Amino acid sequence: MCLPRWLLRLAFHLLYYQLAWTYDLVAWLVSFGQWATWRRTVTLFLQEGPTLELAYGTGGLMADMVAQGMSPVGLDLSPYMARLARRRLLWQGMAPRLVRGQAQKLPFPDASFANVVTTFPTDFILDPQTLSSVARVLQPGGRLVIVVKGYLKGPGPLRGFVEWLYRITGQREIPEPKPLASLRAAGFDARWQDATLDGATARLLVATSVVAQSEGCYNLV
Repeated sequence: MCLPRWLLRLAFHLLYYQLAWTYDLVAWLVSFGQWATWRRTVTLFLQEGPTLELAYGTGGLMADMVAQGMSPVGLDLSPYMARLARRRLLWQGMAPRLVRGQAQKLPFPDASFANVVTTFPTDFILDPQTLSSVARVLQPGGRLVIVVKGYLKGPGPLRGFVEWLYRITGQREIPEPKPLASLRAAGFDARWQDATLDGATARLLVATSVVAQSEGCYNLV
């Protein structure tokens, strides 16, 4: 069984826009509380230097990176998420560095970042325009790190039910060779990588830019 694509798009759109205030609770429920730890596994693969997070959502990973001494920039299209993330960062005494924009048209100069990260993205991340844009703003040898999914740990019957939900919403349908081919075509040396942090294990794509890639401007929100 698989839900119609239009229905999935509507559900995810509402979750990321009008129902953004429910996002953290939904993520916690469908991961048995492991979502935030899955998300933090990206920090195991970051290089020293400026970092951009695509689709930063409610700002949880942004806050984690700042707490580790980093100064990340976040880009997201949803004004609802921007408000939630700004509130979270300010409440924790952190300066929000948030930009509103599209991943396919990153509004940053060439070679701006050592890392670009995103967690549990929708299919925008494999759009050739997104990958080309990411390659452009990465420094030579820069790294794109994507958390694709987490490995569920929880009560057997409930775990089976949640896995079924993932399947019918298309969250378990990424054939592993496809993203590798897309990343390599965009000038990345890419690999799949499992990572464990604080007892939670996630599946990531780790891609290093092997080509050097015009200038743009951006507005913080």
